[in-house]
Amino acid sequence: WIIQKKLDLHLKNYSIMMDSTTGEDEDFPPNPFRATLGSSPFPMEKSAPIPVTSQVQAQQVSQEDIFFSNQAPAFAQPPILQRPHQNPYQKKQPMEMVEGQAQHSEPATNSFAQTQSGMSSSDIPQMTRWQLCKACFQMETYLTYFDIEATDIYYRLKYSLLYFYLPDKFRSEVIGVARSNNMKGPDLYGPLWITMTLVFFLAVTSNLSAYIRTDNIEKFEYDISHLVHAMTVCFGFVFGVPALWWILTQCLSMQCLMVVDWICLYGYSMVPYIPSTLFCLIPSQAWIWTCLIITTVVSGLLVVRNVASALLAADTASNKAGPILIAIMVSHLIFLLVLKLIFYN
Repeated sequence: WIIQKKLDLHLKNYSIMMDSTTGEDEDFPPNPFRATLGSSPFPMEKSAPIPVTSQVQAQQVSQEDIFFSNQAPAFAQPPILQRPHQNPYQKKQPMEMVEGQAQHSEPATNSFAQTQSGMSSSDIPQMTRWQLCKACFQMETYLTYFDIEATDIYYRLKYSLLYFYLPDKFRSEVIGVARSNNMKGPDLYGPLWITMTLVFFLAVTSNLSAYIRTDNIEKFEYDISHLVHAMTVCFGFVFGVPALWWILTQCLSMQCLMVVDWICLYGYSMVPYIPSTLFCLIPSQAWIWTCLIITTVVSGLLVVRNVASALLAADTASNKAGPILIAIMVSHLIFLLVLKLIFYN
């Protein structure tokens, strides 16, 4: 705007100078370019020079025409960067850069060496025994195993009843051997609340079963000790027995499963017992035995079919995996007898 005002002022002065007819004016000298009547304003033999102000004005107008024109110059629009097409449904595979070449990382055969992020044990600093014992009493150690959504719990509950007879199906495709983008890995949230639910169902249904079978209703009393017994039996079987199997495999140099893997499998193997306790309300000893036996077979198969492949892969020197698998089935049989003789006798 300031430049335009200055140009207008110069043009005004120039027009006054061009309109002057005599050279007697005090402000301006005689006008050599003034055209008189009957003469040409610019003779052919001598062309009048273009004023500097006119050149500046013409240059300013040309720049404005370019700026406001429909066809913008090449530098007005930044170049469009074309990104390579990527399939959003394609799973990303882990890559390792070794000496400038990309190589696929081989999956670790030992699940104990795998961590929740999928890294190998060589990438993690080794901890001493004192540090491992100290980490067992820290809350930060267990936060990862409670980081799970309700949708994941629903699918794990569902497929624990559908995949109980398939070898290594539930552990590898539903839970996940290690924590990754698609799998959450073993958790402790589900086993904890499944066990608490089973404790409540055992305590309630055992008292209801006794109430249905009693002859004298007036003398019936609710046995609160069933709640304590159910808590002791269930938590001991879900958390104590898997810890014993883990210690045994460590002593036998079969480091194939972590303790959280054992607890997770045992926790989800308790799912069939929850509806089975409701069927045990029917006052028939044969029916109660049938329900508990079928439930124990389903629960035992879920554990055995998902740990057998890992135990057999780690048992390369001697035949140690077979007795451990038999001991797992025997422990489930003992659990069956405890439920029947304590709660539904």
